[in-house]
Amino acid sequence: MGRGGAKGMHGPMLTRTTATLGLTPTIDTTLWQSLCLANVMTAFATTRRYVWQSIGALGVVELTAPTRVACVDAGLKRVGVAAEARKYFALHAQLDIEHSKAWNAEALVPLVSEDPSRAKYIAEGAVMRLICGEQCFDTYRAHLWAHAHPLVYAAE
Repeated sequence: MGRGGAKGMHGPMLTRTTATLGLTPTIDTTLWQSLCLANVMTAFATTRRYVWQSIGALGVVELTAPTRVACVDAGLKRVGVAAEARKYFALHAQLDIEHSKAWNAEALVPLVSEDPSRAKYIAEGAVMRLICGEQCFDTYRAHLWAHAHPLVYAAE
């Protein structure tokens, strides 16, 4: 999270991206699927009862992030967004590969080795996060493609 330097923290990097793109996100203009995903992650993290689901959900975020953010970075680059505004995505496309390996080795394996009954709850959290993510991206895709110019896709 930036190791104490604001320029490397998630919030400021994403704020630069939204400012560069002229976006002003609000709850009222956020698709409900995205709010659902945020609420699931928050519920897991704020309710001790769901600690194992939270660990599974966080683990799958690390596992899937490199591919997801690399695609966002490539798309932003393709439409001419400056490197500084894409920094979060470019950086995490690489960093999260190591984060995922570390999460598996240092969190998941020891926790399940200590008590194998945890595995089903960790998997449950991972699957819930994957389902929420899938619903988000299906909705984003439908929303964006509905407004796309037909020639943009014909040329690809």
